Amino acid sequence: MAPFPEIKSKHSLVAKHVTKEVWDKLGDHKTATSGFTLAKAIACATSFDNQHCGIYAGDWDSYKDFAAVFDPIIQEYHGISADARHTSDMDVSKLVGNVN
Repeated sequence: MAPFPEIKSKHSLVAKHVTKEVWDKLGDHKTATSGFTLAKAIACATSFDNQHCGIYAGDWDSYKDFAAVFDPIIQEYHGISADARHTSDMDVSKLVGNVN
């Protein structure tokens, strides 16, 4: 197992949500699509000390495979609850504002 990383962005959402316990569970996992790892996802938070979020998904599987990290970060960043759902409405007649 890769050792628990030093997170340089101490006040980032990564620092808050990537705990030793989470790392021990997901630190060696690679996504099926591209072999993306949690270490790659949090590379900016471990490389720089000025990140607010500090995480990027490398592929679609990242969101599913690393949901224990991505879900709470996305929820906190956007101020949404865990059971929030996005609703799309493609009815153009409901558009308001200047769209010229």
